[in-house]
Amino acid sequence: MSKPAWEYCVASQVPSGPLLIHVVYYTPDGARTETHRTKDYDEGMSKLWPSVIANLGRDGWELVSVEAGALYFKRAVGEK
Repeated sequence: MSKPAWEYCVASQVPSGPLLIHVVYYTPDGARTETHRTKDYDEGMSKLWPSVIANLGRDGWELVSVEAGALYFKRAVGEK
């Protein structure tokens, strides 16, 4: 039986200005970043963060760790 292969991503918010959330996907070809933004912090916390997390879950990403405000996810290679 072979070991599963994993891919990883991390979601974190930029600490200044309007709420920005960066999701960085790590691949064998390098990192790819998506940026999600809202006009204000409250909207970001009540709508944007839940939306980003829900969409990652729908795409097969599993939360594995939270450290210093960053959320770390993994999924089996080939899941989408």
